[in-house]
Amino acid sequence: MRILFVAMPFSIHTVRWISQMNDTGWDLHLFPSMKFQPLHAEMRGVVYHENFYDNLYERVPGNTYSSPHMPYLSFVRNGLLKKIIRKFANTTGMDKSPADELAELIKKIRPDIIHSLETQHAGYLVAQAKKKVAGKFPFPVWVHSNWGIDLHFFGRLQKHIPLIREVLAGVNILLVEGKRDEMLARELGYQSKVQVFPSVGGGFHIPDGKPGKTSLRKKILVKGTQDIVRRGVVALRALERCADLLDEYEIILYSSNEITRAVAELFTGHTGKQITILEGVDHAGMLQLNAEARINICVNISDGLPNAMLEAMLMGAFPIQSDTSLANEWIRSGETGMLVPPEDPDVIERAIREALLNDELVDRAAVANRIQISEQLEYEHIKTSVTDMYRNAAKAFSS
Repeated sequence: MRILFVAMPFSIHTVRWISQMNDTGWDLHLFPSMKFQPLHAEMRGVVYHENFYDNLYERVPGNTYSSPHMPYLSFVRNGLLKKIIRKFANTTGMDKSPADELAELIKKIRPDIIHSLETQHAGYLVAQAKKKVAGKFPFPVWVHSNWGIDLHFFGRLQKHIPLIREVLAGVNILLVEGKRDEMLARELGYQSKVQVFPSVGGGFHIPDGKPGKTSLRKKILVKGTQDIVRRGVVALRALERCADLLDEYEIILYSSNEITRAVAELFTGHTGKQITILEGVDHAGMLQLNAEARINICVNISDGLPNAMLEAMLMGAFPIQSDTSLANEWIRSGETGMLVPPEDPDVIERAIREALLNDELVDRAAVANRIQISEQLEYEHIKTSVTDMYRNAAKAFSS
């Protein structure tokens, strides 16, 4: 089977999803949904159809490289020479759009399945390519993965609604993280098959043994981005109000940005409590941090099924998660975690205090959450479900 993935090449979620097929013997191809981004260093086993102007980045071993645009110049690696070539291509009309490149690639390799991972880049791009090849040759079976806020946030913005509808109109199988997003897709006109795969990165390898007593741990994790949907500043404000309980704890801010790093500095000035700021933590590193943390705080005004929450549940950290995500399909608030409004530091403060003071609560939650992840997201189980999905899709929808 030949599968063409259209996805963010730098994303660990892309790597983890595609790696599930590495031992199938299938012919796996990857086309970047975003320009000028490197291929993730952990990617293996794909034919990577890099943008010609992107191949300034060091090539990742274990993959084959191709350049759909200007393949005869793919040997060129010099950045200055590429700029000259690009200027010439732009002035002579030889340059092509990503949708044109993707359409030509689909025609060239004729994949059995094209799978777009994420909507606002990959999904929109595949929809454009599909229009370009209409009437010329049969379009492959289209599988599409909804990620995070693709429907819950962008599906409420007038600029994006028609674009999302166009994607959903062309998709044969839609993969969602939970029931909420299936309902949202149906409301936007989707009529074909839906399958729920709770984690956009596939399953988890379940560690042996019990997670250990969470109540003995002395770290607090805060997911720290502040932007249009993420509310790391609110999380820090709520945590600052709990300063009287923090003496024994190391506070770790991960996935931060300039705003939250500044707020962390103010936090230290107000409380005298230093915050450790982590940069570039990989998937294995995040699992280890959650194995050492008492609580993991993550609040956003919109989200899918947060990987931060799943990692916390797996490794025994007590999740404090915004109620604007799919967390309510996994967490019993007050028992296995806390669901909080993302912009109310008073409520978040109360949740943090409860998690810091109630040893029995966090210890019971750790056991229950490990069992739930083991039952629903064990790696080999998810991998089998994913490969079966592709086989069934190829049979059911191919002409």
